[in-house]
Amino acid sequence: MFTCWPSLETMAKTMPLNLFYYDNGIQSDPGKPALILIHGLGDEADTWRHIIHPLGEAGYRILAPDLPGFGRSVINKRSSVTRHRDVVLALAGAVSEKSEDGFVLIGSSMGATIAETAALADNRIKALILLDGCMPMEGAGSPHILLSALPFYGKKRYRSFRIYQERAWLSLISYYADLHAISEEDKEFLRKRVLDRVCSISQERAYFSSLRSMIFQTLRTSFYKRIGSWPGEIALLWGEKDNVMPINAAQSFIKLREGNKTKLTIINGAGHLPHQEKPAETVDAILQFLGMLIK
Repeated sequence: MFTCWPSLETMAKTMPLNLFYYDNGIQSDPGKPALILIHGLGDEADTWRHIIHPLGEAGYRILAPDLPGFGRSVINKRSSVTRHRDVVLALAGAVSEKSEDGFVLIGSSMGATIAETAALADNRIKALILLDGCMPMEGAGSPHILLSALPFYGKKRYRSFRIYQERAWLSLISYYADLHAISEEDKEFLRKRVLDRVCSISQERAYFSSLRSMIFQTLRTSFYKRIGSWPGEIALLWGEKDNVMPINAAQSFIKLREGNKTKLTIINGAGHLPHQEKPAETVDAILQFLGMLIK
């Protein structure tokens, strides 16, 4: 049901317990860390389809999993931030012998929170690149995302997409600066992918259990203190026209990290998913940050 983006098919692999991931299979150039790309809520590893090859061509090992319960990673247990973190660390462990220079985690939206929790649990993580997401978050996010946490409203709306399929497609509008401006190939792919998601019972379960887990994480003040003092470097990349997560979330995070290195880059003309709408600019920002790390 969940097909691979054509250019990524040869990179598809499966970990134990049917956990799916992409692996470009190259050995990182000397001094360059491996990169683990972590998707957001209700997404899959294909969200990175436009930046995996350019980052690989720059000499980086790329690993991008479908988090437990999402995409092709089917599980029987509930999804949670902790379970997602453990998969990321297991993936890092599986290739650690060939990655002496450590890892950099790149997380989008909820994936940013997972990247943070992984960094606090493993000293092999050298730096974080967080795209339109971080914890703590200040200011209201998308009303639909917040309301989705309510048991009755959220599931009723989610399930309505199975009947009114055009609404499922239109639900993506808030995540892009201009959904209608993306390529026809992307539109066709995303239209099919969003319908595959909403028609899947396991995807529904993963969506709501992960959402509740992420909200619970926001209540842990000890987490904020730890990420605020984490010694690694962090880059924040933010879509200029993000309607899901306001820019003041990034500004709040920078204040929390005062005294620790944190860099903010605005991706002009992008919404909540700059790696999809503005992949060239996103890759440039990522490579610039990585270049500073390995000097």
